[in-house]
Amino acid sequence: MQFTNAIFGAALCGMLASSVSAHMVITSPVPFGQSSLTNSPLINDGSDFPCKQRSGVYDITKMNQMPVGVPQSLAFKGGATHGGGSCQVSVTLDKEPTQNSQWKVIHSIVGGCPSNTTGNLSEDADGTGASVFEFSIPKGMPNGQYSLAWTWFNKIGNREMYMNCAPITVSGGADNNDVFNALPNMFVINIPNEQCASVEGEDFVFPSPGDSAETPFKTALGSSTIGSGCATVMAKGAGSGAAGTPAPASPTSGASSPSGYAAGSASTEATSAAPQMSTSAPAYSQATAGPAGGSAAVTVTTMATITGGAPTAAASSYAPPPADAPAPAAGSGFSSVSSPSSNTTMSSGSCSNGAISCSKPGCVVCIGSNQFGLCDINNCAVPQALADGTSCSGGVVAKRHMTHGRRHLAGRGSF
Repeated sequence: MQFTNAIFGAALCGMLASSVSAHMVITSPVPFGQSSLTNSPLINDGSDFPCKQRSGVYDITKMNQMPVGVPQSLAFKGGATHGGGSCQVSVTLDKEPTQNSQWKVIHSIVGGCPSNTTGNLSEDADGTGASVFEFSIPKGMPNGQYSLAWTWFNKIGNREMYMNCAPITVSGGADNNDVFNALPNMFVINIPNEQCASVEGEDFVFPSPGDSAETPFKTALGSSTIGSGCATVMAKGAGSGAAGTPAPASPTSGASSPSGYAAGSASTEATSAAPQMSTSAPAYSQATAGPAGGSAAVTVTTMATITGGAPTAAASSYAPPPADAPAPAAGSGFSSVSSPSSNTTMSSGSCSNGAISCSKPGCVVCIGSNQFGLCDINNCAVPQALADGTSCSGGVVAKRHMTHGRRHLAGRGSF
């Protein structure tokens, strides 16, 4: 048994090492400085944060036109997907971001990003086999030219943060920053990883994912951090705390909107869309176990896409609240992966189609002894059957403990 594990570990290490040159970069939206953009993560000391600072970092290869509310594609090239992980799409109103820029989250992907494949997809730096995700600029966002960022926290391998940035021109929005200001700050960790690091083997659950979030259920969700400097590191997404002012759109950067959409057709009023279950979710491979001593992954084969309009409450901070803190209002993000109570079936309240009411959007809710749900932005959770051999307790789905079996095996001779 030990020999087999050693061979597997050596093979995995070899695979990861051989694919260093095949790290991921975004191809859609078209990034800043595409000719000078490398596929490496941010430098551990954070000196090239944000946007992988370098000569020509803000050269515009192509301006990305983004009318509010219009679906946009998040696509990648590369093969070193490091077991997936969690990603965010964020924006700053600065045309050329600095460490003082304030970044706000418009979409979060918890697990399975940029792929849910165990290990790496390939060793091809130009590979296009990673997942393609969808996001949109929230209605009510300010018009003008600013910057978008894709950030990624890999599940397997060194504790790193990846960040690519892209120029965008937003239209059909508002002439104020109200919606922007209400969004949660972009999450930052692992720069430097000695001060604050995520835990290998976990798909990180963002403290404040925002109202537009998705998660493949077949993931190893976790929110563990290591280090005494997390408050400082995580605050980097907020910059100096000033939103800035978007630059007017360049008259020469116009481009047609995607088929079926008009740049000025989107309402400038903040609206709230009901959460939807994706009907085109990819099939996910068997999830791997978390780090030693951790909980195993949930085995469910659907993806939930939670899509809301502009949030109506101020963004919550990244500091987890005390255990007895009241639940945040809908639209403000969530601050914990724990459900309000353990193994409790809540009232159906105003929820429909068999959903039950819940108090913390984004949290796992344990429903009876054999079901769980994910609390959406309308404070409703759709019951789903637990996979065989798993249980739900305290907002965490994990493999059932086999205490008796372990004691039995411990009494036997080695093999």
